Amino acid sequence: MHDAATLGLVDRPGREYWWRQLSTAARDRMVTRVGPIVEWWAYCHPTDRERPYAVVFGERGLAVATPTVNDRGGPAQSITVLPFVPSSLRHAVVVQKPRRPRSGRPALPGGDEPQGYDAELPLPERLRGFLGNLPVEAQARLQRPFVNGDTFARGNHFYSGNEDELDVWCFLAGRRWVTFVSGHGSGLSGPAHRASWRLICRQAEVAAR
Repeated sequence: MHDAATLGLVDRPGREYWWRQLSTAARDRMVTRVGPIVEWWAYCHPTDRERPYAVVFGERGLAVATPTVNDRGGPAQSITVLPFVPSSLRHAVVVQKPRRPRSGRPALPGGDEPQGYDAELPLPERLRGFLGNLPVEAQARLQRPFVNGDTFARGNHFYSGNEDELDVWCFLAGRRWVTFVSGHGSGLSGPAHRASWRLICRQAEVAAR
């Protein structure tokens, strides 16, 4: 498991604003490719703060829209899709409730005992720091495919809220599996044992392309 990084909070427009910055054609292409939307987020791209980036987790696949330019040098969106094996989508609910701190020992991030972290998992530092804020069970479910031999290909995360309450979205994609977690945490500004979470972890097998 990972150490929790401090999550920076900035006063910027939310995911609905950035979703509207995508062209209608780009939004329609994403939904057409991945099916009915299960979860999504949109935000400004880290290398171009004025242009949108979006992730859509659908019933049939995962789509990521990244800003680019077209042949004439104008703004466009590059859409990458990971299709799912039909009927492979599964989900699990992760619930963490506030509890009493263990006597004589300081509360740990997430409220659980730390577990061994396999340093060979090639996750970006920002992604590891974000994962460290989630309950241990959610971290384990997100990373289980890679512990079991899958190869990490890409991942990203998004959150909104304040120091005490957060809505979170995150995906990790490998060559064989895509795992997506979303949900809500509260009581995050106080001691770790007082935090509560309700998250849904969804996982689907990547279809051969």
